[in-house]
Amino acid sequence: MINISRLAHYQRQDLKNLMLLLQEFVITYKDNKVKINYQSRPVILFLSTLVATAGFGAYFTVRNILTKYNEYVLNKRLARPALIRQSSTILKNGSREIFIPKGKNKVSRIIIPKPNLDQYAADKYLYKNFIINQEIQSQQRGTIFSSKFLSQLAIIWRILIPKFYCKNTSLLLSQCFFLLMRTWLSLLVAKLDGQIVKNLIAANGRKFSRDLIYWLLIAFPASYTNAAIKYLDSRLSLGFRTNLTRYIHDMYLDKVMAYYKISLNTNDIQNIDQYITNDVAKFCDTLSGLFSSMGKPFIDLIFFSVYLRDNLGTGAIIGIFANYFLTAALLRRATPAFGKLSSRRTHLEGAYFNDQLNLMTNCEEIGFYKGSIIEKAKLQESFQNLMSHVNKEINISFPYSILEDYVLKYTWSAWGYIFAGLPVFLDEIWPAQDKPDTKADKKAVAANERQNMRQFIINKRLMLSLADAGSRLMYSIKDVNQLTGYTDRVFNLLTNLHKVHSPRYNFGSALGFSDIHGTIQNNYNDGIRFEKISVIIPSSLGSENEPLVENLNFQVSHNKNLLILGSNGCGKTSIARIIAGLWPLYRGLLSKPNDDDIFYLPQKTYFTTGNLRDQIIYPYTYNDILEMGYNDDFLYHILREVKLEYLLKREGNFNVVKDWKDVFSGGEKQRMSIARVLFKNPKLVILDESTNAVSTDVEDYLFELLQKKKITFITLSHRPLLMKYHDFILEIEEDSSWKFHDLTSEENLKSIDNEINEIEDKLAQVDKWEKRKSDIEKYLDGKYEDIAIESSIELPAPLTSQNCSR
Repeated sequence: MINISRLAHYQRQDLKNLMLLLQEFVITYKDNKVKINYQSRPVILFLSTLVATAGFGAYFTVRNILTKYNEYVLNKRLARPALIRQSSTILKNGSREIFIPKGKNKVSRIIIPKPNLDQYAADKYLYKNFIINQEIQSQQRGTIFSSKFLSQLAIIWRILIPKFYCKNTSLLLSQCFFLLMRTWLSLLVAKLDGQIVKNLIAANGRKFSRDLIYWLLIAFPASYTNAAIKYLDSRLSLGFRTNLTRYIHDMYLDKVMAYYKISLNTNDIQNIDQYITNDVAKFCDTLSGLFSSMGKPFIDLIFFSVYLRDNLGTGAIIGIFANYFLTAALLRRATPAFGKLSSRRTHLEGAYFNDQLNLMTNCEEIGFYKGSIIEKAKLQESFQNLMSHVNKEINISFPYSILEDYVLKYTWSAWGYIFAGLPVFLDEIWPAQDKPDTKADKKAVAANERQNMRQFIINKRLMLSLADAGSRLMYSIKDVNQLTGYTDRVFNLLTNLHKVHSPRYNFGSALGFSDIHGTIQNNYNDGIRFEKISVIIPSSLGSENEPLVENLNFQVSHNKNLLILGSNGCGKTSIARIIAGLWPLYRGLLSKPNDDDIFYLPQKTYFTTGNLRDQIIYPYTYNDILEMGYNDDFLYHILREVKLEYLLKREGNFNVVKDWKDVFSGGEKQRMSIARVLFKNPKLVILDESTNAVSTDVEDYLFELLQKKKITFITLSHRPLLMKYHDFILEIEEDSSWKFHDLTSEENLKSIDNEINEIEDKLAQVDKWEKRKSDIEKYLDGKYEDIAIESSIELPAPLTSQNCSR
């Protein structure tokens, strides 16, 4: 049992002693006024920080005022609905002007410079040469300072900081300045700490109070410096990610359609969305954080070593760094391959995310098929693979963390205490046989002890800081290893983007060397022409792959419609992909109109995120149609022409935002795609099974509408009934052969007339065949005599048991 009364007595005694101590300190403070040296470093740093803060505040205030004024002028100039703020416009100098909404009737204007396409073409050889050099050189075992990692980082660095005079350079230089500032402040704080301890031991209240004020003053610039480093770290990461993402988007989303080509190249890269979103962000965060996590310890090692060398001697510094290098070598040999582990984990996370995305995208179809069990099995498999790898990472990291923590925290701190105490143990003020007799000698001994205590506190703090700097430098090995994994993935993404960005990209070569010998002639005004073209699926075999259709050779003149007829999988859509430039043309000559004059309707209609208006005008924006002189009345007229005007009553108005792919029926989706054709009004449209979900009467109406609008169309279908709307027909057989017919020629018209006559003759014999069917049914029912009398047709003998036995 605890004696409560005794415990209370001790508490009252401690409180009494504390009051006496404070009373003595107050008396000392009254007798000795504290004098502050306004020229001291803490005061100057404090005042400088205040001035700098006020200067930055004034700068940002003026900038915000100017920004708001420019936005006010811009809003006044652009007196349009807020809906256009999401659009973008190409300026005369090639830059892109983007309007971003910032609230009700407010807009912000952002200018993105025009991409330098020549730079992308030049950068392509950097990645090619890197692959060639890696094939020649043997791979180094080390993952931190390997030539592969440094070479990859040097190439990517050209994207992060493209030129010296840029925003990221200023951020990086500012971060280096504050890192130096923080190390210098740490040195001042260590000296001030030793002085405070010395004054406390000497019971000098005046100096103690003065140094305590200095401590509070210097704490403000120190805190400001730490916050500035964190701020610049985040800003630098954002700047790196902005440059890298824009560089990727310029290649990924352009007229070459690299986003489609790279989706076919699954052998080299998978789940590209994981690369662009997650890997790029982690790479930029890790790289920007590495400057502070490695820069600060490295600067501390230099500054503190120079200062300690004067106090401890060169031998002690050599011993300290010898210990650092030995333990660093030990940890480096014991460090697992964190880069590979991190890269593998990111890949597995992408696979699991992709399975989840597939489930969300196709939830309705999976629901109809009752496929919950098999989808659950797939998700569990991908999740189990991820968890197994995470468990592996945890198990590998555990023994290394024990070794790392023991060496860096405790071993290095012990050596710090030993080296910091050397001056105290070695400095013998009085010989062993001499003893201080006089009061002056005793005061000198006491003063020297206080000085030794002060020096020990300073040395101890700096040694611990030095040990902490070295330990953080060793801890950063993990960050470097993780950065190695992220750098490899980002570099792999950029390499593949440069490969597919080439207009003559070949899937069969690791370096993208081309065996594509086909030629595409644009701006062909006399229809479309195929000359000895082979339709080949892009693959690692390249032009050696088996063609779907071989040696296509025909021409369709302007204002003539073509029907490409064939069964599923024969290569109809593949021809459209070659015309659109999605697939390479390995052999032959393709002559076609300008790409801006061709409109494609794929089998699966795509609906963008937005309102009903956006579904009609896709791929244009509302700002575009306003500049064209169109309005909602024009769009309503288009809906009436495709018999979809009831959507405005059903959905409300053009501004309604929904998930339209789930709202429209199959027929409505196809009529909406025809509405896009009417809005675009192209010279040529390619229809890939674009009317197979509508009724026959609506299909007739839509084709007649296109003919009325004088829009030339190429139809890909497996339905021969569509021949009546076309002038030419290309029949593709299953054995890769093909036949081309001119349906308007006299020979084909005669053959069609003959076929019609044959069908009419067969229709004339329908009654006779119906009578024959009736007689056979009566015969099967056993009415033999009635059949013979009525029809006078000789019928076979009735079935008997003997006949059956025979």
